[in-house]
Amino acid sequence: MTTTEENVPEEGYVSAEEYARVRDDYWRVVEESEGFDLEKVSLPPYMSGTVCVMRTFKGHKGRYPYGDLVNGYCMVGLHRYNMIQGTNYQLSSLIKFNMTMNCVSSYYLTLFAQDPPASVKTFQVRIDEKAYGRASSKEPFVPHHHGGPKAHAPFVGELPRWPSDTDLSDGRRFYMVNPSELEATDWIPTYLVLVIYSHDKLIVTRDPDYRSKLKIINVVIETSADDSLPSKDRLKAKSAHVYITFKGLAEPQAPRQSFKVGDHLERRAIVRRVICESTGEMSLLGKLCGGEFTGKQRSSGEEGQSSKKARTRRRS
Repeated sequence: MTTTEENVPEEGYVSAEEYARVRDDYWRVVEESEGFDLEKVSLPPYMSGTVCVMRTFKGHKGRYPYGDLVNGYCMVGLHRYNMIQGTNYQLSSLIKFNMTMNCVSSYYLTLFAQDPPASVKTFQVRIDEKAYGRASSKEPFVPHHHGGPKAHAPFVGELPRWPSDTDLSDGRRFYMVNPSELEATDWIPTYLVLVIYSHDKLIVTRDPDYRSKLKIINVVIETSADDSLPSKDRLKAKSAHVYITFKGLAEPQAPRQSFKVGDHLERRAIVRRVICESTGEMSLLGKLCGGEFTGKQRSSGEEGQSSKKARTRRRS
């Protein structure tokens, strides 16, 4: 994708055919690389700024946008890999990432991770964002998933309302995570940060230390009523709702919801996790709940949800 004196348009004019050729060539290369390793891919100078392209960032010293979101996506990708492979890889550092420039984006992350005492390995993680449970891809040449892991009731449709005390007493469906398990489970805080940050990317500007103020009070895992997993294994369920009660978030933000202000108040978040048995693809859908609606009436459970899909691979 380079230019010569012979193919540079005169007087800055670019025909529709030339535009389409350059655009399609760019996205063909992106597709061939599966969205990763695009450092040497570029547009001709005369087309700069006219074609929607991926943005590439280095992970050096954390100088990249949406740091909490990107780091959370790295950890979610490793979490998915660990659940499927039975490993315990932890994020060492982010090397680089590419992202599509849409209202909802796809992220292609390359990172280092380690499962002590094993050596550091390179992983590549793809995260596809969805807004309010809907995939978004307006241009066919932009690589983007439209589907998602298949699930069965109650892990389909809108997220549920917060369960009643009576419901929570059903040990076949609900498991209360004990303090030692919570301390050893880093993906639960990651889920919480992603729910908060996905609705409020300006929170870092208002309060750079917001994460250190979050205190998880309790967590309940919901699996299916006929789940045969022992209680201690519910944390690893492929399909689950995670109910998180926490404090420390002074001003929650969610679409069409208004919350009381104060970091001493208890907040609630719900996250749905579904992992496809056949493909290994993982989907997360989350929301904050407990606010008063300020817009049109929502259907049951439809409270400012955000959704992601994750794919992870280890590079040899």
